[in-house]
Amino acid sequence: MIYLTGDVHGKIAGHWEQKNAGSEIDAAVRYLEILKKYKIVCTLFINGKCLDENKKEVRELMEYDVELGGHTYDNFGRMNIFKSYINRKFFGCVYGGFDFQERDIMKTKIAFDKFGLKMKCWRTHAFASNNDTFRILAKNEVKYVSDLIGDRKPFEKNGIIHIPINIPVDNLVMEFGILKPENRDPFASCTKGRIKAEEWFDIIKKRVVENEKNGNDSILLIHPISMKVLDNFKLFEKIAKFLSKYESSKVIEFEVGIN
Repeated sequence: MIYLTGDVHGKIAGHWEQKNAGSEIDAAVRYLEILKKYKIVCTLFINGKCLDENKKEVRELMEYDVELGGHTYDNFGRMNIFKSYINRKFFGCVYGGFDFQERDIMKTKIAFDKFGLKMKCWRTHAFASNNDTFRILAKNEVKYVSDLIGDRKPFEKNGIIHIPINIPVDNLVMEFGILKPENRDPFASCTKGRIKAEEWFDIIKKRVVENEKNGNDSILLIHPISMKVLDNFKLFEKIAKFLSKYESSKVIEFEVGIN
């Protein structure tokens, strides 16, 4: 089974991908058009602020076979290097302390409620969650979280089903835009440096084939804005064509086997 996910952010000051490609919601529309062509469903994790401030554009996303999940309200608000350091030092993650996380998650949930959606799944921006995050999400009836990266099986803990991303993530491993081979991301443990986009695609194909052979699900994160910046979705169309050979599903349809 294929679980394809993407992250969609509101406007971020100084964000180089948005500077080059514009609105992430517009990029997501094109992303979904391609998936529709190949009959693939997906889950998009989106900032709550987008639901408050870009209602018309988000409703356009809902015309496709897509599920929307929470992705913080606005990427931690006015984050800077100093605040990031303080949060990591005192709270163990960039997302900050329990009180801040609770306010942010509640604000995101309210944005979903006002939009007419129930927030059932979640991915923290930059994967910056901790146990406080999961406690708050569980209390607010969010059942599915996809914050972990690595070759590990999904598992259930304290009311949350964790769905790790088990395929290398596009913007963590690819060489594209301002990201050169030497700009290695610490999350990208599968590479020593950034690789060409086609090499990343080869890894996707190999991992998916292996997962299907072994009876494992493939959980992917491919960002619409990154596919726009890379080559205006040319590679993404190839990926979609490849993935269309397999059955796809949304995160809220995930069933975890507990041994």
